[in-house]
Amino acid sequence: MLTVFELIKFLPKTNCGDCGEPTCMAFATKVITAGLDIKKCPHLEKLPEEFKMEEGARPVTGKMEDPETALLRELRQKIKGMDLALLAPDLGAQVSGASIELPFFNDIVVVSSESLKSKRGIELDPRDQILIYNYCFFGGKGPLSGEWVGLESFPNSVSKVSTLRRYTEDKLAAEFSEAPGSLKKRVKAVGGQFVEPCSADLCFDIRVFPKVVLRFHYWQAEPEEGFDAKVKVLYDRRAIEFLDLESLVFAAERAVEKILEE
Repeated sequence: MLTVFELIKFLPKTNCGDCGEPTCMAFATKVITAGLDIKKCPHLEKLPEEFKMEEGARPVTGKMEDPETALLRELRQKIKGMDLALLAPDLGAQVSGASIELPFFNDIVVVSSESLKSKRGIELDPRDQILIYNYCFFGGKGPLSGEWVGLESFPNSVSKVSTLRRYTEDKLAAEFSEAPGSLKKRVKAVGGQFVEPCSADLCFDIRVFPKVVLRFHYWQAEPEEGFDAKVKVLYDRRAIEFLDLESLVFAAERAVEKILEE
């Protein structure tokens, strides 16, 4: 039976979105678990043997299940073949027996070949689990560049820029339109670090993982001048080497959710 990760080898891995799905991973997951037509990918160079069937037919390669659940199952299987202790230094994690302890926002997660747990004892959102596994798979090699860029600087990011703006930048700006003091308190509560000097009214960093840091620039609304509040999220120029584009956007969404929850 063809798995999600085996199918991805046949895909362009550019996350172009031409198939209607946000990423190649999402497309492969739906093909395997929900019977999505593999030919919806216009860039497929070679058809896997399992799909070389007469027109209109498709193989039953897995049971119908929620794509998120299916992806997690695949990720858990993949982590079993990895030497986490060897990866720990590059990930910024500590080895603890057969597990590694990895900083994740203001928590520590314990990752092993068998499980993924929060040291605070909280239940991890499935989306967070996918994010953590993806960070581990990227391997985190090398240091951050120290240069900050917008999401639009990364390849194939056009569709993701609007998603980031809608669910992260605009959301945070609307919530704290004229309340920089309140925003400052919330940022401190989630472990954010303020940056000086700052070209905006507030600049702060939220560390998602040791090598994935988000920099937020916030400008307060000025009604008398006709200016709405504005937020801009920046990434280290090497961020795309530590997480895929969709995960980078989701990391920013989670950071804003945590700020709003406090």
